[in-house]
Amino acid sequence: MAYEDYTQIQREAPYLEDFRRNYLQGAWDLTKQPGTTSPERGIAGLDPFQTGAMNEYAKNMGMDPKTGLPTGTGATYDPYFKSGLSALESAQRQYDPSTSNYKQFQNQYQSEVTNEALKQMDEQAQMARNKLAGDAVQGGVFGGSRYGVESAQLDNNLQDIKSRRIFQDLAQNYEQAQSKAIGTFESGRARDMSASSMYGNMGANQFNMDSQGLGQLFNFGAGNQAFNQGKLDEEFRVSEAKRMDPYNRLSYFGDIQAGVPSVSQTLTQKPLPYTNPMLGGVGAAMSAYGLMNQKA
Repeated sequence: MAYEDYTQIQREAPYLEDFRRNYLQGAWDLTKQPGTTSPERGIAGLDPFQTGAMNEYAKNMGMDPKTGLPTGTGATYDPYFKSGLSALESAQRQYDPSTSNYKQFQNQYQSEVTNEALKQMDEQAQMARNKLAGDAVQGGVFGGSRYGVESAQLDNNLQDIKSRRIFQDLAQNYEQAQSKAIGTFESGRARDMSASSMYGNMGANQFNMDSQGLGQLFNFGAGNQAFNQGKLDEEFRVSEAKRMDPYNRLSYFGDIQAGVPSVSQTLTQKPLPYTNPMLGGVGAAMSAYGLMNQKA
């Protein structure tokens, strides 16, 4: 008996074939659809509280909120700092006797005191002259050269004493006036230094109060901005999820079919045995011949 070649086919179960065929068809259909792009992620802008705080801060700094350039009006703390700087410059000055107003501290009665002292000197000198003349008369030398020398020396001594007293009074009055002027000047310097520190602290306090208040306002706006950003992020997430939903479904479908056990069957197609018609006829004739012999 002769046989022809036969074909052996390995196939999965029919339900799995349908499962995979639908999966591939869905993927193919999805690739033919127009492509989609991710939506733009929204960025929350500045909250009105934030922009208001920044604009006010710029004004307080003496700047244009739009350009950031100085406006020329100065910051809110400028008056304090300018006053403090002026006081500091005044406190750093040095005392100059030539330009000081020491004369206002001079004793206005000094000339009367000096004149009274000179008057007493004249009276004492006159008493000395009278004694000198009396002694000369008693000695019989009045009008002589010796009397003249002693009298001239007495006058010279008087003038010398008077000059020294005048100079001493003037110097003392000057020194006392300068001392008072210096004391007043130093007191003024101390006040200026204290004022400089006070104005500096006031300016710093003004700056801190402005900054803290506006900082709190800005932070309040930042909270609103964060809330708005959260909403935009959620909108983006939902939109992206909708866009990716067909692909996710297809992937989910593929994951399921990948986990299904493979059930297969083998189909073998064999041809029927081949019989020669002539050999069949001979066989039939021989069988008939055998039967005839048995009957005989």
